[in-house]
Amino acid sequence: MTERFLKSCIKKDYYENLIYQTDRVRGEGIQSINDYFLLAERKTLNFAHYYIMLIEYIEGVGLNEYLEISEDLKDQLSESIKELHQHGMVSGDPHKGNFIVSEKGLRLIDLSGKKTTAVLKAKDRIDLERHYNIKNELKDFGYTYLIFKKKIKKVIRDVKVKLGLKSK
Repeated sequence: MTERFLKSCIKKDYYENLIYQTDRVRGEGIQSINDYFLLAERKTLNFAHYYIMLIEYIEGVGLNEYLEISEDLKDQLSESIKELHQHGMVSGDPHKGNFIVSEKGLRLIDLSGKKTTAVLKAKDRIDLERHYNIKNELKDFGYTYLIFKKKIKKVIRDVKVKLGLKSK
């Protein structure tokens, strides 16, 4: 809680940023993301102790209810994330519970209000590969950084195991 409070003193309001990003991206013609209508917060400085958000209801079936995901649906998933990235926004957590198949097509919900970076875009792509077996085609700085970080963590973990500081 203290860390979040201190971060909020430096950074913009996460939820407010999410609403501004969503409004901007929807204004640029991207209708696949859910809309936010209201944000009410109880704050100290810029830290939201409590918040209430009114979010668009999307009629459809959650992707988590699908036993198998077709190649067509995988293409839609990949394209929706690419489109989101092209408009300066990230999903932050593209798992099956954050997509709804509606009459109007695939819809994204529960997006991230974080500032878009190459690393967060790469994380979205890596998550698509992990959750849906959608191959990541872009090996940019963000991707290279995350892979390097993962390898370093593994080396550190292996060293701790060898030194007896951690069990397997």
